[in-house]
Amino acid sequence: MSQYTMMSGAIRPHGKKQPPLLTGTGNLGQQDDLIQYFAQRKHIVAREARSAYSIDDPHTCTECQSITIDGETFKTPEKTCLSHDLRDAIQKAMAGCVFYEWLVDLLLGSDDSPEEGLFRGANSADVSFYIELNTRRDPNLPMLFMIYVELIAADGEWDAHTLLKGTLEAWTTQDNLAAPYIPHRPIELDKASQRTMKFICDSLRTCKASHTDCRYVKKGAQSTNIEVIPAVDLPTRLLQIGPNGQSLNLVTTQDLPDVSQHDLTLQGYATLSYCWGGAQPLQLTQQTLTELTHGIGTDRLPQTLRDAVCTTSALGLAHIWIDALCIFQDDPLDTEIEISRMPLYYGANTVTISAESAAACTEGFLNRGSKAFEVGPFEIAFKTKLGYGSIQFYREPMGKVAPIARRGWTLQESMLSRRMVAFSESQAVWCCNVLTIGCGEILSDLTSAIGSFRTSTSNFTIAAISMFPLQDVWDRIVKEFMGRSLGVESDKLLAIGALAFRVIDIAHERKLSLHYLAGLLVNTTSVVSWASELLWIVKPQTGRRPQQYRAPSWSWATLDGSWSHLHIFLPPPYDFRKYHFNFRVTDFKVELHNPRAPYGGVKQAWLVVTGRATRIDGDPRVNVIFPSGEREFLLQEERTVADLLLFCDTVADRVQVESALEGDIEKNDVFLLEIIPPYLEKNTPSVGLILLDNDETESRIGAYVFYFANTQIGKQTYEQFFDGMLEDCRIV
Repeated sequence: MSQYTMMSGAIRPHGKKQPPLLTGTGNLGQQDDLIQYFAQRKHIVAREARSAYSIDDPHTCTECQSITIDGETFKTPEKTCLSHDLRDAIQKAMAGCVFYEWLVDLLLGSDDSPEEGLFRGANSADVSFYIELNTRRDPNLPMLFMIYVELIAADGEWDAHTLLKGTLEAWTTQDNLAAPYIPHRPIELDKASQRTMKFICDSLRTCKASHTDCRYVKKGAQSTNIEVIPAVDLPTRLLQIGPNGQSLNLVTTQDLPDVSQHDLTLQGYATLSYCWGGAQPLQLTQQTLTELTHGIGTDRLPQTLRDAVCTTSALGLAHIWIDALCIFQDDPLDTEIEISRMPLYYGANTVTISAESAAACTEGFLNRGSKAFEVGPFEIAFKTKLGYGSIQFYREPMGKVAPIARRGWTLQESMLSRRMVAFSESQAVWCCNVLTIGCGEILSDLTSAIGSFRTSTSNFTIAAISMFPLQDVWDRIVKEFMGRSLGVESDKLLAIGALAFRVIDIAHERKLSLHYLAGLLVNTTSVVSWASELLWIVKPQTGRRPQQYRAPSWSWATLDGSWSHLHIFLPPPYDFRKYHFNFRVTDFKVELHNPRAPYGGVKQAWLVVTGRATRIDGDPRVNVIFPSGEREFLLQEERTVADLLLFCDTVADRVQVESALEGDIEKNDVFLLEIIPPYLEKNTPSVGLILLDNDETESRIGAYVFYFANTQIGKQTYEQFFDGMLEDCRIV
């Protein structure tokens, strides 16, 4: 429901008093009956889903057809009346009009519900419904119509107030008389149709010709109007599609004849981003190498891969890279090396094909899509100079998470791509560094710098966010990545390594001193940068450690779970010097599984730190809280003299901490290590890590936030709480 806003409205005549609204026979009567009607509607809306309609089968009835939007005046700042009084609207709703039912139901969601007195003392003639076009909206977005409820004051002063209660978007078909007035079109649901294939081909051709920001230009090379992929940036292996698109064979690009290799650098290749959804029926192994090299029919491929080959051919390309068939799945060394080259494979390709709607490789994506609506579509008459046409009012639901957006590997595949065709649940969507636009939708010029950024695709390129501070970009990437799953839990750092490579590359371009350490993006000379990367938490009850080691305890990559950072406690730049930091990182080391893959798996890593600390051994004499919700802070009114918030990484870690609070731990001590000190003038807390002492080393098991009152008692509590220093503490 839209936000509740109020503005002064025009004064209108009060009009004639209406007859009673609801009688014992079911006709609309007076105030008590209004309250009864809305109470019944609240119960129904809470219990039942609204009727489902579609683009091909919108709701329409005689009541809807009595509404007319005038094409000659609807763009002026003037409201069109939908109903002059509440009685009329309710009667139309009770007669079966779903549009008027939704319209009247808008009154259910406000704070001023009927039971709270919205209509107390008002007659049904005091309530009118209007619709008005939002003329200030970006023209590249669908037209937005605002629904207003006008209320006449019941105190006899005749002042009117207008309440914005809801919004609807509108589209119409290309052959409708309303088409010249409404630029938005219904989406193309058939993802294998000629219209879809023409759309993706036109998008690729226009992008290559007009979007200089989308062209692949190797660093140091001179930009040209023709995109050329250097031979050294080509994938090690590609699948070459036969002339009829019914067969393919595996080729090693460096073994191609010079002429073929030159043609490939000019024509380019596609890559596939998809969900495996289990074991692949056909993979590249030492055993299948000969068969794949000699060639196979595309009917041997699972449906998603078959659809990708078909799409590649439709785009005029003859080569595609698919991980399962281009990386040796039985050779860990080849896998790690090829994964480390993924920034090139996805960054240098001509286009990425994203099978967004397919949860498994067997499902495919060139099918007829489906489109769900939160409201509508409602078909409404539209008056033009040539006669009457029609438009559809609708509202889309909150974004649905696509299967591909749940898979960890696909995040970097989409973000590294300069161009992408995403086949969502409902339609094909073109996404590049310049714009995002769906098949159908707005009639936007693909050569412009602005497209429709409202599509169902969950993909976005790194170019879209790289203008922000890089550590903020990295935090966004990590948060998104931690919400996804991996089929192999040891792939945590591998599956984000290509993005880390690209972010560090951007850092070098900006001459920033940032280092990548086991998932952290750190300026190693800045204590605030260390604090920014070390202070993170996982949502209570979601944290889980893998069975095998994959990252140090101080890296987010050591856990699976819903992740967030504690940046709200970082000192602002203008106050930094007022914070008295005791925390220092004096040494660090990251040992990689493969030195040739610096953004890959980690064998071991450690930090040596110094800082103010306290050992938890029994009751700390402060108010201890284990937060269970989303919030990582306490409001001022929620605080006592001293409040200690303990965010444990896993359930097992909480057991360790609770044992320490009860004084039961004998072998392993639990410490709090302060990273960010308090700043008393701003009442900011002490923030740091919870560490478990493992004799010669320590490991992180959580983070804490310690509030204390800016009073003499509060300050004494803080000074007594942190009773010493940890010197040269090695965190592994």
